[in-house]
Amino acid sequence: MNNKLCGLLGIARRSGHIFIGFDAVRAALLAGKTQLILLASDCSPKTEKELRFAAEDKTCPVVKVEMDKDAFTAALGMQKPVAVIATDDRGFATAMMKTITT
Repeated sequence: MNNKLCGLLGIARRSGHIFIGFDAVRAALLAGKTQLILLASDCSPKTEKELRFAAEDKTCPVVKVEMDKDAFTAALGMQKPVAVIATDDRGFATAMMKTITT
């Protein structure tokens, strides 16, 4: 589990720059509001396929991270399992990408 990414997710959620869940992320993506989409390592192949298809003509990267749904859920302080997260803030997106790639 990536502690820096968990911290960034928590801060982004508290500041209102996170979309949580497939429906919210897909709607934000189609509206052009997303800067980065994160997929849990154990998200369903169908979910991943549909989001990657929706993001084909967008400039928003879709990244599968080495965190499972339980880690996403804990990082966001949620009760229900979370498999898909997106941010609409370029700064958060850049910081998250840096923690994922290092």
